[in-house]
Amino acid sequence: MTELTGRLGPYRIASDLGSGGMGRVYLADVVDAAPQVRAGDKVALKVIHPHLLETTGFFKRFLREADLGRQVCHENVVRTYDCDALMVEQSQVNFLVMEYVEGQTLRDLMRELGRVPEELCRHVGREIAKGLRAIHEAGAVHRDLKPENVLVTPDHDVKIMDLGVARLQEEVIRLSQTGQFVGSVLYAAPEQFETLDAPPDGRSDLHALGVILYELATASHPYQADDPAGAMRHILRAEPRRISELNPQLSPFYEELVHVLLQKDVEARPESARQVAEILGEGEDSRWWREQAKAIRRTTK
Repeated sequence: MTELTGRLGPYRIASDLGSGGMGRVYLADVVDAAPQVRAGDKVALKVIHPHLLETTGFFKRFLREADLGRQVCHENVVRTYDCDALMVEQSQVNFLVMEYVEGQTLRDLMRELGRVPEELCRHVGREIAKGLRAIHEAGAVHRDLKPENVLVTPDHDVKIMDLGVARLQEEVIRLSQTGQFVGSVLYAAPEQFETLDAPPDGRSDLHALGVILYELATASHPYQADDPAGAMRHILRAEPRRISELNPQLSPFYEELVHVLLQKDVEARPESARQVAEILGEGEDSRWWREQAKAIRRTTK
């Protein structure tokens, strides 16, 4: 895709923010008022790769998922303001207009800090869970939660990105000929491999949150593998090492919560993102932890 410059409708391209599997993202200035934004605002424009639009029905799904993204308005979710299609040099350009957030991804934070202090891990986990609650209560599942899709601002605000295009991303990165899921494999839940034709529920996002919290606190991934097929086998069958083996400074509360989030049985995970946000907010004072601690004491006697 040719890099865009100049104007794109009411938006003036300011700089290139990077490219991914779905398209290229630009920082843009709002020149003329547009849906949900005012002149002078800054926005992020996600321009969809043209070749994706050649897929039958992709554009209709793009519009449907973008509309889903617009329905979620929460401080822990990057807003999707609008989607549009304009002609540029005789070619149609399809793009999403999103909230622009200054900050770094969790992946960048991990590269900078290595092991992230538990207090910050708890904060990040709670804020992600609050954002997931809003997504799930809107009737959606993110499906592609990973460190690259979570932003942390200089004030430690946490925002989930890419709601509304995650399902399309999943379609793009799946090998439809074999049914093999080869997307963000390392953050997918076991049921996403076992039931490719059935939509996962919000507890699949909670598994991804567990992987993120494990990785933040240990600087190590729970399911290390050399290739996607190996990662899938580990996620389906292998039990990750307890995080206290990798970072003995972590509290029993944190270790147990991550362990429960990573359960392969969907029913064994917390029932909702709301519950996880409450657990992380209340910490060792939570009813969940008091019950877990009591059960752990019984099994270790």
